[in-house]
Amino acid sequence: MTVFRPLCLIPLTTIALLAACGDASAPKAQHNKTVDVFTIGDSFSPVFATIDAGDTVRWNFSGGSDGMGHNVRFTPRTTGAPADINVLKTGTATRVFTTSGDFAYVCDVHPGMSGDVQVR
Repeated sequence: MTVFRPLCLIPLTTIALLAACGDASAPKAQHNKTVDVFTIGDSFSPVFATIDAGDTVRWNFSGGSDGMGHNVRFTPRTTGAPADINVLKTGTATRVFTTSGDFAYVCDVHPGMSGDVQVR
């Protein structure tokens, strides 16, 4: 015969330990986000983006003040930096950042046009 004990008679420490165990084999949910950066005239907006490892940055390109496109070149070339983005006049390009660090970038077409992605 099985005897069931009311929950109120089980020591709280036992309940806390059981709750803490959980299912270690269950995969953790991924909540990666996408941050948009726009080219406005001859600048990136926002200039600084802070994201978590695994998140994506999406650059939204429009022609510069001179009708030329823009590119994204990570400089200095840091370990973990994603691939550079070639010149685009319009459209989007995305990069996933998998490594923590500070990733500065520039537009070679427009000197002084720069931005930064900080990955936690």
